[in-house]
Amino acid sequence: MKLVKLNTQFLIITGVGLLIGVTEALIYYNMGKAKESDKMSFSVPPLPDMMKTIGMVVLSSLVTAGITTAIEKGLSHKEVVAIA
Repeated sequence: MKLVKLNTQFLIITGVGLLIGVTEALIYYNMGKAKESDKMSFSVPPLPDMMKTIGMVVLSSLVTAGITTAIEKGLSHKEVVAIA
C-alpha cells in the first residue's frame, strides 16, 4: 500500500474551507427555517441532510485546495511583476 504525502498548505486550505463552508451552510439553513416561522433559532439539519452538506463542502474544499496548489506551482516558475 502506497501512502500519499499531503502538502501542509493543501491540508490547511482544505480544513479552513471545510470549517467556513459548514458554518456558512448552517447559517443559511437556519435563515431558511427562520423565514418559515418568523422566529430565529439555531438547529442542525437531520443527519442524512447534514452528511450530504458536509460531503459537498469537503468536495469543494478539496477542489479549492487543488486549484490553489496548481496555480501556486505554475506561478513559482515564472517571475511575477507587481506594479506598486
